[in-house]
This record gives sequence, C-alpha cells and structure tokens, in this order.
Amino acid sequence: MKINQETKKNILTITYAGVVLFVILYFSKVIGFLASIWQLLVPFIIGFAIAFVLNIIIHQLENTLYKNIKKNKRILSFITMFLLIVLFIGLICFIVGPELILSIKMIMKQAPIAYENLIDFLKTNRNIMNGSFTSIIDSLVSLDFDLAEIFNQLIKNWKPLFNSGFSILTNTVSSLSSFFIGFVFSIYLLFSKEKLSRQLKTTSQALLGEDKTKKICQIIKLSSDTFTSFITGQCLEACILGSMFVVSMSLLQMPYALLMGIIIAITALIPVFGAFIGCFIGIIMIGIVNPIQAVAFIILFLILQQIEGNFIYPHVVGNSVGLPSIWVFVAVIIGGNLMGILGMFLFIPLTSIIYTLFKEYIKSKDIKS
Repeated sequence: MKINQETKKNILTITYAGVVLFVILYFSKVIGFLASIWQLLVPFIIGFAIAFVLNIIIHQLENTLYKNIKKNKRILSFITMFLLIVLFIGLICFIVGPELILSIKMIMKQAPIAYENLIDFLKTNRNIMNGSFTSIIDSLVSLDFDLAEIFNQLIKNWKPLFNSGFSILTNTVSSLSSFFIGFVFSIYLLFSKEKLSRQLKTTSQALLGEDKTKKICQIIKLSSDTFTSFITGQCLEACILGSMFVVSMSLLQMPYALLMGIIIAITALIPVFGAFIGCFIGIIMIGIVNPIQAVAFIILFLILQQIEGNFIYPHVVGNSVGLPSIWVFVAVIIGGNLMGILGMFLFIPLTSIIYTLFKEYIKSKDIKS
C-alpha cells in the first residue's frame, strides 16, 4: 500500500507536534537527559579537539621529516611530536619559570614604593587641569591601601589560596578523568583516522546516497582546511610577535623582556583583542618598576602592532580563513559573548566556513552582485 504525499505530510506534522508537546510537558526531564548525554560526550569532544590539533603537527612531520620513510611513519611522527611537546614544556619550566618567580618577587618589592610615589604625585598635582580631576584624585588618595601588608597576608595564606584556586580550576575544567579519556581517544583517532574516514564515508553513502555524501565530504574538507590554516597561522604569528617584543625590549633595556614576550605571544592567540591584553599586563608590570619605561613600552607596542598588522599578519596568516575584516570583528564579538576566550578563537574559522558555503550557494543560484 502506497502512502501519498498528503498522508506523509500529515504524519510528519503530527509527529512534530507530538515531539514539541512532549518537550513542553517534560521540559526539566528532557533538559536533564540532554545534560547527561552532554556529560558522556564531553571526553570524546575533548579527544577530537586534541586529535585535530596534534594531527596538524603529525601531518607536517610525515610530509617533511619522514617523507621518504615508508613504514612506521605515523609512529615516528607521534614520538617526535611527543618529544617536542615535552621539550617545549621543559623550556617553559626551566627558562620562564625562574624569570616569572624573579619578576613576582621584584613586583612585590617595588609595588608598595611605586604606590606611595603615585599617591605623593597625586597629592602634589591635586589641582591639575584647573581642578577638573580633584574629586577623582581625592577618592584615590582616600583609599589608602597598604600593599606591603596585603602581600604579607598573601604570602602567609598562600596554601589556602592555592588549594581554593586549584579546586576552582579542577571544577572549571571538569575533571582530569575526562581529559585523560579524551587524550586516549585522540590517540586512537590519530592512528586510525584513514580507516574511520572510509567507514564513515561508506555508511553515509548507504544512508544518504552518493550526492549528499560528496557534499558532506566537501564541507568537512573545507572545515578542516580552514581550522588548520587558522590555527597554524595564528600560532606562528603569535610566536613572531612575541619574539619581536623580546628582542626590542632587550635592546631598549626594558625590564621583563623575556616574560613580556611570552605573555604577548600567549595573549596574541586571542584574535583582535589578545595583544592589547598583554600590553595592559606589561604596562602594570613595567610601570611598577619604572613609569617612564611604561610609557616607552606603550609606544613600542603601538609601533610593533603596526608592523605586525600591516606586514607580518597579511603574509603569515593572510587570507587563510578567507573572511573580510568586518566579519572577523563580528565573529570575535559574538564568540566572546557566547563562549568567552574559546569562542573568540573558534568563531573566526566557523564564521569563515559559513561565509564560504553561503558564497558558494549564491554562486550556484547564478545571482550577480
């Protein structure tokens, strides 16, 4: 017995209405069920993200360092990548670690003196700009912080603060077990990605047909290429910018040259606003030691930002994501509001993929702009 189109349409409408009614009646249970499903999926999502990032490194090693090796290329690339990560962490711990501890000690020593000097300066220049800022200056002076006592209390209570901070961190990042499961899952993905790809393609062809499978594969390839280009370019650009700060600050004999270079490199991974966060941290750190050098740091930052934005970024990252600057800004704002820093990072390539697909759709309709 053949079902006509009208009957099919009515069945679909009734089914849809039934699902909506069920969700409304049992909304809390549905949300609880979805939350439990999400908890189950989190380790695998983490694993997929880890595998995607590590695959960029492994793919480069396979095509360069181990290009002429036929057997065990994947294993050799994985071991090399693991050793590079361990070496990087070691360099951070043994080079940046002591520098960071020394910087913290210096800041704690200099901060009370710098604060007192600032208060004296404000008291002396209370009527600056014809008294326009008198009320603000009086409010700042009346605060009367004892920074030395604050630092002493922090040192005395470092263990409870560390424990509470660690507890917050573990709760925020979910749990170590999820990360460990995700990491193990990422290794399986890396070593069996070709087989999984074939299985998924065959399953899709059986369920959806050849044409839809081809379109899905094109979208997956576009997504992979976009994310890979964006991550690679962003990391390389951040390293170059950080190195520029280390060299220029060392030549100008500014304090915290190495530390500030690393901070700028890390914060520059956040699109658009990242480097300015690093600049703000640098102004505070350097300003405590020497306010004049803090002004020089701001000038240096603006110069290097212009060089990086006009010459380095276009060549290193270029049009890797194929997204106009206005949409980059929109993606960063929306991503930041929805998911914080992670959203800022993810929404640029996501928006680029949507933009490219939409552009192809318009072209397929043969509409002239």
